[in-house]
Amino acid sequence: MERKRTAAQRAADKCRTGRPPKKPAEKWSERITVYMTTAERARLELLAEQEGVTLASLVMRPWRGEE
Repeated sequence: MERKRTAAQRAADKCRTGRPPKKPAEKWSERITVYMTTAERARLELLAEQEGVTLASLVMRPWRGEE
């Protein structure tokens, strides 16, 4: 069971600064899950390391037209 927030905690929340959350339409990316075997991942990680890019960047190349 969750405790209710005190008046002081609610007041502190109103004083917090920072960027407000973006609306879903303003976000540039979404997360997806890709399943691969251990061997596939090792091979792709080696290729990414040789090219000096992240694994995600290497996987996204065909869709970004960077082949």
